[in-house]
Amino acid sequence: MEPRQPEGDEAVDAILGILRKAGEAVTTREVGEKMRKLQLRCPDSTIVFLNKLRLKGVIHGERSKERRGWIWWID
Repeated sequence: MEPRQPEGDEAVDAILGILRKAGEAVTTREVGEKMRKLQLRCPDSTIVFLNKLRLKGVIHGERSKERRGWIWWID
């Protein structure tokens, strides 16, 4: 089954749930995989959507040399 476009704040809620459940910083790829398991896709590409949430102050993110990409977390 193909991932569907979420409605309203469903994508934001899904991202926040993923980050809460992880309990630690996760990579963009990991977020994308978990969204696919939920059969949801971000309104934009995963990295663009996550970065928009970071700029709004909803989540935190930074580049990680160790993990070779962006990592994301919430307080």
